[in-house]
Amino acid sequence: MELTPEQQQALEQQKAQCIFCQIIAGKIPSKKVYEDDLVVGIMDINPASKGHVLIMPKEHYPIMPLIPPETFKQLVDKIKDVDGCVKEALLCKETTVFIANGAAAGQQSAHFMAHIIPRENGDGLEMLDVGEKEAPESEVKEVAEKIGPVLNAMLQRNLPALGFTEQKASGPAGPVSPAGVGLPQKVGKEQLLQIINSNPQVKQLILEKPEQFKQIVPQHPQLSQLFKDVDIDEIIEEVKRQAKPKTPGKLSLDDALKGG
Repeated sequence: MELTPEQQQALEQQKAQCIFCQIIAGKIPSKKVYEDDLVVGIMDINPASKGHVLIMPKEHYPIMPLIPPETFKQLVDKIKDVDGCVKEALLCKETTVFIANGAAAGQQSAHFMAHIIPRENGDGLEMLDVGEKEAPESEVKEVAEKIGPVLNAMLQRNLPALGFTEQKASGPAGPVSPAGVGLPQKVGKEQLLQIINSNPQVKQLILEKPEQFKQIVPQHPQLSQLFKDVDIDEIIEEVKRQAKPKTPGKLSLDDALKGG
């Protein structure tokens, strides 16, 4: 995502005032549970439950679209690893993993992060509850026409970072997308969830209008290929489970850079 000179200047000013950047630099004490060259995990000082961990990129990115694909892949991989460690250490079977991407989605810090919150039955924490209803065919067509070009561009940018190779024509690796990225013959559940998490518009559509998304999938060549070997209802439920209990809103980059 390209920034204007004004946006880049605002980003640098925001970074200079970011508490989490100071924590990462060691200027403010914290309880780190994980750290590598790109990602750090710390304990939340105001936890929603015991063991609440924050996972974030070391570099300052206020919102998801600004994160380079390689960094985002590392972030997603470590979210999975730390989530498993939290479950093992606290002897809990379930966690809520969520990302608030922008102020309208409930983001409170100007530094992008994911939350891992251990869960217990009856803990009183709210869960995502999105109403479902069948969308009119005209509405499905309208959304499909809008999301198609955006999805193609985002998949072209993000799929190579997830291990898919660029190809000129169909070959042993499988069919080729319109963007020129070779798709494997079979995409597993974890791979598909990574792809969804790398494409905020797709994830937002799944959370806000899951039934509408199910109707769009067969109409979109890339989506139909990606979902052909998985249970779409299972994927939708997993995306909901990992999300924060609040429907994401539309995001303004300038607003994100001004916030926090």
